[in-house]
Amino acid sequence: MSQKRILIANRGEIALRIIRSAKEMDLYTIAVYSDADEDSLHVKRADESYYLGGSLPADSYRNLKKLVKAAVDTKADLVHPGYGFLAENADFAKAIEKKGISWIGPKPETIKSMGDKIESRKLVTKLGLNPVPGQLKPSRLKRDAIKDAASFGYPVALKAAHGGGGKGLRIVHNETELLENFEIVKRESEAYFGSDQIYVEKFIKPARHVETQILADKHGNVLYLGERDCSLQRRNQKLIEESPPAWLSDYGREKLKEYTLKIASNSEYVNAGTVEFLADSDENFYFLEMNTRLQVEHTVTEMRYGLDLVKEQIKIALGHSIEDYELEARGHSIEFRINAEDPSNNFLPTPGTITEYREPTGNGVRVDGWARTGTQITHFYDNLISKLIVWGVSREEARSKGIRCLEEYVIGGIPTTINVLADILKTKEFVNSQIHVKFLEENFEIRELEEDEVISDRPSKVNISLEDSANPTLAPQRPKKIGMDLTGNIKNPGLIFAEMQGTIMETMTKQGRKVKKGDSLFVLEAMKMENVITSPIDGIVKTFNITKGQAVKKDDLLVEIEVKF
Repeated sequence: MSQKRILIANRGEIALRIIRSAKEMDLYTIAVYSDADEDSLHVKRADESYYLGGSLPADSYRNLKKLVKAAVDTKADLVHPGYGFLAENADFAKAIEKKGISWIGPKPETIKSMGDKIESRKLVTKLGLNPVPGQLKPSRLKRDAIKDAASFGYPVALKAAHGGGGKGLRIVHNETELLENFEIVKRESEAYFGSDQIYVEKFIKPARHVETQILADKHGNVLYLGERDCSLQRRNQKLIEESPPAWLSDYGREKLKEYTLKIASNSEYVNAGTVEFLADSDENFYFLEMNTRLQVEHTVTEMRYGLDLVKEQIKIALGHSIEDYELEARGHSIEFRINAEDPSNNFLPTPGTITEYREPTGNGVRVDGWARTGTQITHFYDNLISKLIVWGVSREEARSKGIRCLEEYVIGGIPTTINVLADILKTKEFVNSQIHVKFLEENFEIRELEEDEVISDRPSKVNISLEDSANPTLAPQRPKKIGMDLTGNIKNPGLIFAEMQGTIMETMTKQGRKVKKGDSLFVLEAMKMENVITSPIDGIVKTFNITKGQAVKKDDLLVEIEVKF
């Protein structure tokens, strides 16, 4: 029998992670790459690599035609989409299957129905489950969104109908913010998911984010693989995930299992999938969405169940049955996302070159990454460097192990989330499992960094009921809002410089125009995050050095506003 060939339609750590499992199954691995990733580890570790095109996702990893051609040209038997890019694109799955190639994931029809946030909300409503209150049709016009937002009551979420992973999602607190973010969310939705359909959903606060993992084969068997807490977030994207959620009651677990299996059965689900919920108590849940793909945080489930979910995905795609599986969860697992961003500067993404790289090791320790000394973190893609996963016989052992490993982890040359994650683990809120989705925005406090600290990766400190409150480096300071802040400088508050390399996505003013403090000036995209930059002062736009679509470099002077009395 000839060796099966698998094409991985992704990049970075997830591409490497899939390659490793595929090689252990004696599959021939095929990587795809862009200009920016020519020397990446996933390209070097694969048996074969295929060049897609330019560094922009639209020219490579999000180009459906090029990826289908790659699968055909390389005579692939299977395609694994990873997560992000086209992982939840029903047209991509359908195009692959039309070529006689096995798609490692749900059927295209299921991706369309469950991956579409609006259609999935309709389904669960018919099943008697409660989705988060929101629209059951896309907001094509701003006036539709305004009307529905008013009926739900602010704050509300503007969400991509085909989205996930925190992309294409903005929380708005009034009509002004809704109007400001409406087109941004539509653009993000189109860029990330190939559809600009968005909708309005009530924002539940405070809330915890909990999700459930399933595997389902082509023979009607469904395996329930427990729950994960994903409440520690910034910009609606997860930073820490753990399994099981310590705050969840036995009754709550049974209800989540019941809801999840009902959704899987009625959607005729096949392969790996995740159902996400928001909880306003340990027993009351709202259906949020279903991710018809592998999750970034699938690793914590693997650590508890001793199961390789990627291998199981591949087996299911090849027709294997999971009927006889008998699995028992054990211990506690926590995942930490190590991102190239600066917590001392509102978690601003930070492209650059890694000058030193050393991973932690030890019993019950796993690192899924793609970087090494010399790796360039580019602004073209997500800033995830790696995922650190720890396992312990108890939550406290896993927490302590997480602190030790984060303190051992060394990444030089750029600031990362490493130290702030260790600080969070030391808070009473984390110890007592009292984290909610807005914990960082409401409580994150920083201290200014010395230059040598940035280089050696010693970012901010958190001061939220820390157990060691006597530590002078953790003295209380004023919280800062998470997001990009280009509000000029102290000596010249009207000067706005680019804090990092990026692209101007939209302009809302021009030279000579009067502006007030807080008025929107332009939209800057950096490392796949769009930011509305506002005027820091009242005045007149004296210099406007930017146009839509323009690439800018770090420290470029973008706008000068002159104070007029």
